[in-house]
Amino acid sequence: MNTLAVLRQLLYGPVLLLLLMSNPVAAQEQKFVAQLHANTPQELADLLDRAESWAKQSKTYPKYPIAIVLHGPEVDVFIKKNYGQYQSLVDQAAKLDAFKVVDIKICERWMGFNNIDRDQLPPFVDTVPFGPAEEERLIEAGYQSF
Repeated sequence: MNTLAVLRQLLYGPVLLLLLMSNPVAAQEQKFVAQLHANTPQELADLLDRAESWAKQSKTYPKYPIAIVLHGPEVDVFIKKNYGQYQSLVDQAAKLDAFKVVDIKICERWMGFNNIDRDQLPPFVDTVPFGPAEEERLIEAGYQSF
């Protein structure tokens, strides 16, 4: 990842969170898609923490969950054999999904390349045929970057 992309990611999250907190009603009506760039468990953890902070600042539950499309090594977090290592992260994702704060989708093509079957993933995650195409579809449907 180039330096500009890293700086943009580091600055964008806190700035977006401040903007959303300054107008929580409008933020709850928005549709968001979160895109990971480093594709690491830590980046996913940071994203879930931001989503949880975003949801906590509102008096109501979100109208639309934040779409999170995963298609890289961060998917390892959700594989059953890794649950012990990533239990707190998976549990946080499950809780946020249950409250419709996030909607996690995993790329079936990535799963195929990595020999991951659907039954190795927790039931709260969905799958999509091709992650990058799903992200593009969501953006074309009016979803804003989270």
